[in-house]
Amino acid sequence: MVEFKVGKCPHCGKMSEIIFSNNPLVPGICEACIVDALDGSDLKQADFFCRTYNLPFKPDQWVDLYSKVRTKVFKEYTRQFFDSCRDNLYYQSATKDWWTELNEEWSTCTTFAALLSKIGPIKQQFIDRCKVKWGANYTFEDYVQLENLLVSTLRANDITNPMQIDAIKKACKMSVALDHAIEEGDTKNIKELTAAYSSFIKNAQIDTVIAAANSDIIATVADLGDYIEKCGGQFKYYDNVERDIVDKTINDLKAYTQDLVGNATGLSTLLETMRNQYQRKIEEQAAQNAAEQVSIEDLIKERTANNADFDAELEQEGELDFEFEGDEDDNF
Repeated sequence: MVEFKVGKCPHCGKMSEIIFSNNPLVPGICEACIVDALDGSDLKQADFFCRTYNLPFKPDQWVDLYSKVRTKVFKEYTRQFFDSCRDNLYYQSATKDWWTELNEEWSTCTTFAALLSKIGPIKQQFIDRCKVKWGANYTFEDYVQLENLLVSTLRANDITNPMQIDAIKKACKMSVALDHAIEEGDTKNIKELTAAYSSFIKNAQIDTVIAAANSDIIATVADLGDYIEKCGGQFKYYDNVERDIVDKTINDLKAYTQDLVGNATGLSTLLETMRNQYQRKIEEQAAQNAAEQVSIEDLIKERTANNADFDAELEQEGELDFEFEGDEDDNF
């Protein structure tokens, strides 16, 4: 086992074990100075230490060692590499820049499946935590999908009510079950799960929550302008002057018509003539409609009946005149 030399630390000036540096441009310093400057639980800072000291960065090995020795991880991690391959050491990272994404996404549990698969201990801790949260009947990929769906929904709609969160968690479970049914091609199960999922979403009013959360979002410039106006803001171009060409044309036509009617001479005679023409047109149209509704045969029958009545009256009047003349002759 490699033993570090005791000497004066170039950083603090105290006599202590100096952790060997594999970087000729960076002198080694004591463990206490490194612990004060860096956090061994932060993989980003762990990677920075390995780059600075020109050591390979293996997150899986680092996390496993940190869980055992805690703050001594810098010294023990360096010792392990010097014991195994001291003559061929240089910085390399199996995960490249994934550790940065891991640190940023770990708290929200989104898009880190590839990272967790590279780091065994963290992956197992994640699975153990998800078993308590979601249940034990899921795979690692299912847990990642559940966490992604839950966190993204809560973040997008700013939901904090515990009952609503519980309802969304149940909806996430149903979504995962529906995905499995689709992958297996189970048509009957797909139909049942789809109906149950839609019914649950409706009963839990999750769609209402999403719609309400989105109603306050300013997504376009028009939404921003509308919000400013509702708050009493006025843009500088609001000077009561109509600039829209269509509205301006309509206003000009209204003004012209008003001026034409108000200043016209002999307008009453013109309006009376127009009214009479309109009335005559209506009467002619009514007569035409009546003519179309009565057939020629009906007119002939009606005229024949009228003529027969007229002839009967004439004949009766002739008989009366004859009788009157006869009476006068008798008197003479």
